[in-house]
Amino acid sequence: PMGAIGFEIWTMQKDILFDNIYVGHSVADAGKLQAETFDVKIAIEKAEEESKKPDIPEKPKSPMDLNFMDDPVHYVRERLDLFWTIAKGDPIQAIKFLPEVAGALGVGAVLIIGILLSLVAGGSTAAPSKQQMKDAAQKAKDAAVQAKDKAAESVSTGVEKTQAEVNKRSTRSTDAQ
Repeated sequence: PMGAIGFEIWTMQKDILFDNIYVGHSVADAGKLQAETFDVKIAIEKAEEESKKPDIPEKPKSPMDLNFMDDPVHYVRERLDLFWTIAKGDPIQAIKFLPEVAGALGVGAVLIIGILLSLVAGGSTAAPSKQQMKDAAQKAKDAAVQAKDKAAESVSTGVEKTQAEVNKRSTRSTDAQ
């Protein structure tokens, strides 16, 4: 025997509805209730939900209706196609109508020319010879030795100054007594 069934629901939404609740031991009775209520209503609810969805157009009809953030590749292709179509008839009009495409094409051309020139002109420097490598290594070694000697001299001069200061203070303290 069962006295009551309770549902505790905490929500901030309104219009919540519970139905098709079955309490019992028979799986067959639960299936029968599902076929009579849930299966009938779910098809209707799905159809209603689909009818309420807004229709999203596949693609804009005009290249001017495109948005870069929606589909960047499609946007660029359409702009380039429009530019070439206009440029075939009047290149100046194409540049005036789509200056961003003309600018991008110009930057691309300058970039390619720059890369080609740097490959042709920049690749002519020869590698250093063995003698140049030896001379550079000897120069670095001499600089390291000089730096070491200067550091040693600084340390010894600092020690001498410190020792002189200690002697001066100890002499003064013995004279004061």
